[in-house]
Amino acid sequence: MVDVREALVFDYDGVVANTEPLHWKSWAILLSRYGVELPWEEYCRIGRGVSDRQMYEHFRARMSGVDEGEFIRQNSERKRLVRELSLKASPIAPQTIALLKSLEDHRLGLVTSSERADVKPILQAAGISELFDAMVFGDDVAAPKPSPAPYLIIAERLGVKTGFAFEDSEAGLESARSAGFRSIRVERPEDLPELVKRIIRG
Repeated sequence: MVDVREALVFDYDGVVANTEPLHWKSWAILLSRYGVELPWEEYCRIGRGVSDRQMYEHFRARMSGVDEGEFIRQNSERKRLVRELSLKASPIAPQTIALLKSLEDHRLGLVTSSERADVKPILQAAGISELFDAMVFGDDVAAPKPSPAPYLIIAERLGVKTGFAFEDSEAGLESARSAGFRSIRVERPEDLPELVKRIIRG
């Protein structure tokens, strides 16, 4: 059984929220303008849990005639689209909302590579923003996942040394492990409630 003083820390995209298909489609549209195809399988392999800068660096050599300034502007439009779609139809399942509300005895954290402006409004709209005792967003860190930095920061903000981290990407799992957290892979957002319940029950 998990000690209530231990932290339960969640990634956002692909764990708390089913946003990965939205991100994939938006990235596929953006990259297609530069003659690059992005199949779902490739996105799952290289795109989950990484920053926009890391995505840019990954594809830069394959983009013909890319101008970084224009890419940054188009990426802002891409993120705006994902945010609007997420506010229109919440990507956070009712079961996940109920789960988080049931964990009031635990220290809860959120660690995401997405920026605060792209995540906080969605959490607020779902009524769960205040359930997290601390959050770390992509714009809070100089070194994103897979660096341990995001999880070291959340540990400091939560006042803990370790805890359980729920992640869907290799970058996130590595980040958590490197910071001393016990990492739990979440294959699909709908699996999260049962995974958390198993950990709590021990």
